Amino acid sequence: MHVHPSAVVAPEAELADDVVIGPYAVVHGCVRLAAGVRVDSHAVLGGDPQDLTFTGGPTAVEIGPDTVIREAAIVHRSTTSTPTRIGAGCLVMGQAHVAHDCQLGDGVIVSQAVTLGGHVTIGDGAVVGGMSLVQQHVRIGRQAMVGAMSKVTRDVLPFCGVDGNPATHRALNAVGLKRSGMPPQEYHALRRVFDLLRDGHELDSWADGPVAQLVEFLAGPSRRGISPFRHGGEAV
Repeated sequence: MHVHPSAVVAPEAELADDVVIGPYAVVHGCVRLAAGVRVDSHAVLGGDPQDLTFTGGPTAVEIGPDTVIREAAIVHRSTTSTPTRIGAGCLVMGQAHVAHDCQLGDGVIVSQAVTLGGHVTIGDGAVVGGMSLVQQHVRIGRQAMVGAMSKVTRDVLPFCGVDGNPATHRALNAVGLKRSGMPPQEYHALRRVFDLLRDGHELDSWADGPVAQLVEFLAGPSRRGISPFRHGGEAV
């Protein structure tokens, strides 16, 4: 473990042996950092939630293996017994804010100066572009892409891209899906489903694969509803 002398780490915090904490970072006692986590200078982990209804209590932040928290990023502890969680292999860039009760999957990228409101859920491999704002209780599906400087007020479908203020679905996350090695047949099936949804059609059940995951996301509980579709949109 390497903790810079100027960092402030509460003795109650749980840190794996190889965690690295940079200059002037603050790690509160409610924080649990897994193996390989790196916290850069001036980041603050585990501060009280910015929720006027919060009355205190033993809540927490959990950060998974090999995740990197860059300069001046902020991650607040939860308001409930379920910790604010950031998964394995994530990158939270500088000046980003991950609010109370957020749940981030594995391999998520939160770009520079992004603000995630409370209770935001982000699936594995999703990317949130720089300076975007995501409203409380929004769900962002796995391998989705949020364009930079977007205002996301409704859920983002898995494997899709949104952009704008307010954000609208533009296309599949074509670049991200191809980089992930998605087989062409799965990509084309998703493209067909995206076109059906954009044109207002209902989806039948699907047996397996990414389309089934998209259908499952649509059927899941939602506080915000699904972001609308922009007709004639380009790939994000």
